[in-house]
Amino acid sequence: MDVTRDNFDHALAEFRLAISSCDFAAIDMEMTGLYADRARQPSHLDTKNERYHKLLQSVESYAVIQVGICLFSWVDSKPDEPKDGYYEARPFNFNVFPCTSVGGFPIESHFGCKNTAFEFLARNSFDFNKWVYQGIPFLNADQAERIRSDRVSLLTKRQPRMEVDDQHKAFVRDLEAALRKFMKSKADKILRYQTANSYERKLVYDVVARHNTLGTRSRHGCIEIFKGTRKGMAKHVAQKIHALNTSIDEARGFCQIIDILSAARKPVIGHNMLLDVMHAYSKFYKPLPATRSAFGKSLPQFLPILIDTKYIIESTPAIKARYRTSNLDEIAPMLERETQRGQTHGMIRNHPQFTRDVTHTMHEAGFDAYMTGATFIRLLNLEGELHLTAGSVSSELVLYRYINRLYVALGDDLYWNLSGDSAKESRAMHAANGHVTVAEALDDTLANSDTPSLSDGCCSADDDDDDDQCSTGFEVVAFDDLVPVLEELSMEQ
Repeated sequence: MDVTRDNFDHALAEFRLAISSCDFAAIDMEMTGLYADRARQPSHLDTKNERYHKLLQSVESYAVIQVGICLFSWVDSKPDEPKDGYYEARPFNFNVFPCTSVGGFPIESHFGCKNTAFEFLARNSFDFNKWVYQGIPFLNADQAERIRSDRVSLLTKRQPRMEVDDQHKAFVRDLEAALRKFMKSKADKILRYQTANSYERKLVYDVVARHNTLGTRSRHGCIEIFKGTRKGMAKHVAQKIHALNTSIDEARGFCQIIDILSAARKPVIGHNMLLDVMHAYSKFYKPLPATRSAFGKSLPQFLPILIDTKYIIESTPAIKARYRTSNLDEIAPMLERETQRGQTHGMIRNHPQFTRDVTHTMHEAGFDAYMTGATFIRLLNLEGELHLTAGSVSSELVLYRYINRLYVALGDDLYWNLSGDSAKESRAMHAANGHVTVAEALDDTLANSDTPSLSDGCCSADDDDDDDQCSTGFEVVAFDDLVPVLEELSMEQ
């Protein structure tokens, strides 16, 4: 489903309904650039903190222009069908553009654009006009609260008088004289005062605000000034605040989607997803923390369960040797062809309402999100290398070993365990076989950590992991075991 501001309300309702029953979500983003110059590009020689700051600079420099979210739900086969079941996909392709105004007040934002990034997007048929003119606005919670506070302060507190330049002193004298005459008149209820530019309009608002029984309404080419009682003016201000709150709620736009995704506490799958997660956090949640450790501690409150398919591939020699690549646009088609030839399981169908707008074009965020989720499903079902525990329902399974391990390439380290670099291994990591519940593993994890995290119990990149266990051992756990822990974490937060 391709989503613009024109059909956003419909898509929002569909998304809210679908996420409650989905098993996991896959995400992807398109940006206006990645790194400003070679010095700011990631290097294998970076420390983890250096890498975080490089990514932080990228997030603060460039904009997100498209967000793909694909929801996957397991559907059991009907009794008369031979198949075991299949995953049903609902891909959403959100075109997003920063909010430009709230309640008539302009909101300005600045972001960089990389010429090579725009050329790449153009080659992949990106519609820049649709992005600007039909992009869904967004305003994160911090921005919304700051705007709300500033505007309410203007409405309820007496502001310092504006300094008037010499050119407009006569304008102010004429305005004050007109107001004195207007207030003395019993017949006149409204005064329409003509203004030539925005500066004169500000002067009118400033002068009128000094009178407790006068109010203003903006009109085309003029400002309407009206009389009222103190009680009436208080009601008028309350109405303005209500209208402001409504405008801010509407301006939050796409952030509502991310709010729903965060509140659902579902596993979120990405491919080489660290930069995407940081963009989502910064653009649609709140400003990124200054340090990597602070980011790791706050991440479970935002998206608690993250799984990176690039890390699964890179950390599993059998898969890497078989496909010789971990690039999504290369390995995804290979896995899809194997599925079509019947070499692997992992049947995936689009929901009937989500077939019309599927473009099958790589580097469209919605399609890339679909391919990321499909790749995750097919990786779980590779014969020989990966297999689900017998008797488990595939739609309820997640790989505990890969939760919150986001791929990076730092010397010998393949991943960041952002919230658990210094944590001790839980007993789940020492289990030789079988499947262990996340709840049991988290009992140990939470006992040794001040911050609830779904990955504190994982082996960190700094630990001396057992090579065989970390490279080819997969521990499959039922997602149902996550639910009570997530509910407990949500209540605490």
